[in-house]
Amino acid sequence: MFLRCPDETAARAKGFTVPAETICAGVRLIQEWAPSVEGDERDLVRQCLQKDQDACAHLVETYLAMVGTVVWRATGRQDLVEDLTQETFLRVFRGLRYFDARSRLSTWIYTIAHRVAIDYLRQVRLKADTTSEVVSGFSRTPIATATEDNPERTAGDGELHAILLEELNGLPEKYRIPLAYATLDELDYQTIGAMLNVKPGTVKTLIFRGRQLLKARVEAALARRAGSHAT
Repeated sequence: MFLRCPDETAARAKGFTVPAETICAGVRLIQEWAPSVEGDERDLVRQCLQKDQDACAHLVETYLAMVGTVVWRATGRQDLVEDLTQETFLRVFRGLRYFDARSRLSTWIYTIAHRVAIDYLRQVRLKADTTSEVVSGFSRTPIATATEDNPERTAGDGELHAILLEELNGLPEKYRIPLAYATLDELDYQTIGAMLNVKPGTVKTLIFRGRQLLKARVEAALARRAGSHAT
């Protein structure tokens, strides 16, 4: 994807607008409860700012997969991942000189990825249209594959996953996104809190309430389906 650090001219050519959080050094993108920066990250930032192309490529390679996953979890759209990931790294390189070294570079980058995804969702007023893989990630359990021994169970699992997917998509954004991020091992409550600009305790509460709401919605959907099958 990116082999060179984007400069300001290239940014303008792509129609990129630098968000407020990356152009004002006096405003923290990441709050004080975020994980702190590590020494090797400081070195990587310094090298990238010096236009070291190997360092820029290393930064992208290091965080590419997770940025794409954050975008995917936030939007539920695999077809958007490449474009929004590219925009994320464009913002990252454009705002790198304002990186707040009191937080981890990874947290800063994932926060930008989150905001890119949310900006997109708000612009197009779009609800997530996820795939079954997202449900698999949410449940932390792979979707069952069909076997000759138990095809009925496979069909039942598929039906449950479809219901879970539908009800997950129907959750309010403030619950859906923390739940989606909580499935990613690399994102703890501190990091998610930084991404959402809320305290870790608030993240825990949102996830707890989201799970309760999702459970109730799934149970209601199953009851409706059982009633329809009975008639």
